[in-house]
Amino acid sequence: MAVSKMSRTTHEDDVAFEDDTFDFGEPEVIPVEIAPGKFLCLKEPSADDLIEISRISEDRKISEVEATLQTICILHSPSAGQKRLSLKDAKRLRAKQLKMLGEAINQLLGLGGDEEEA
Repeated sequence: MAVSKMSRTTHEDDVAFEDDTFDFGEPEVIPVEIAPGKFLCLKEPSADDLIEISRISEDRKISEVEATLQTICILHSPSAGQKRLSLKDAKRLRAKQLKMLGEAINQLLGLGGDEEEA
């Protein structure tokens, strides 16, 4: 009969692990004015966010526009009291709003044009 060994962690091990996590600080948040006086805030993506975005981008079953909408939903950083942006709501964004949000995403990912125009 095979015997499997299971390691058992104690509460002290769990507490030590929780106290030992690294503080990376808060992500950058960019408010994007999507209508006069109305802002949609996007946060700098974490590694988990980037993994999720990568999975979306690799999905050949969805269009580039839908992948962009899903990315916006992942990066949405609601203010206190606001609800998270759903894909259903994101599909109501207009082209100019999508362009502004895309520019903000590029800036957060370090892909934006930081070069000065001549």
